[in-house]
Amino acid sequence: MRVWLEEREITGLCTRVTVEKSVEAAGASCEVLLVCAPMDSRLPRLDPACGQWIAVTEERETLFSGRIERVSYDAAALRLTLLCYDPASLLVKNHCRGPYSGTPEAITRQLCRECGLEPGEIWSGDGQTVQLGRVCGRVVYRTICNLYDDGCVVDYRDGKVQVYPKGQSRAVLESGRLVGLTARNDSQEVVNRVRVYRKGVLDAESADQTSIQRLGLRSRDEYLSLQYEDGQQQAQAGLMGVSRQARLVFTGRSPGKCGQIVALDKPLMGVYGDYLVTQVLWQQEKGLITTELGVTSL
Repeated sequence: MRVWLEEREITGLCTRVTVEKSVEAAGASCEVLLVCAPMDSRLPRLDPACGQWIAVTEERETLFSGRIERVSYDAAALRLTLLCYDPASLLVKNHCRGPYSGTPEAITRQLCRECGLEPGEIWSGDGQTVQLGRVCGRVVYRTICNLYDDGCVVDYRDGKVQVYPKGQSRAVLESGRLVGLTARNDSQEVVNRVRVYRKGVLDAESADQTSIQRLGLRSRDEYLSLQYEDGQQQAQAGLMGVSRQARLVFTGRSPGKCGQIVALDKPLMGVYGDYLVTQVLWQQEKGLITTELGVTSL
């Protein structure tokens, strides 16, 4: 990885570089730790300021591009710490007013421009016209997520905001490059019976009898939603089994981006099948590059 402050390369002064992106966040973050000894004439002098541009690249690919938002100096350790965010983070620093009317794509483009951001490839969603009344006080990013029923990922690439659906692409991960793995099976959120009501009357019901026998009844009642064609479809969609989460650490750069579906090339320690990538973390420390993926089962 190479690190740039404005147009000046500062890779040689960096002791650790961490780039992180999550499906729950609008933009990516970057933390850079640097050696800094102002009285030592052998080291280049740095005086970074909030608002300056930081870029992290590898070969010809830009892993991060954003502005410094916090500068910390540790006099005892002779260390600078820079915390940076890419421009998509402005979507959580601004609120929208409304009203808005149009497709999810059209409204998203309008919201991006209101935040001073250039929209790039924006997912069309269901393509249906949406009417939003006054939404004063709502964060722009949350409004965008609501337009896509939380099924989208917001990213910043090539100087533009990108919005794409979760699960739009797949990748196979090489277990031979795996150097760390933690996994957890969680039944706390299990729902094995869903009843859907229309005007106070039971309209549809769906249940997973195998799960009920193994874990006991975990029932939820819902009112009929216009998002589904009928009550039975809604009831079936509401069933939730045991979830599996894992954190995978690979040597070097590994494929896998937020919202992507991934699978290991062979089952390993209970990690098998398809997973959705919810977090990506690239880190370089002491010359070693690692990729850490947070994933959850589908």
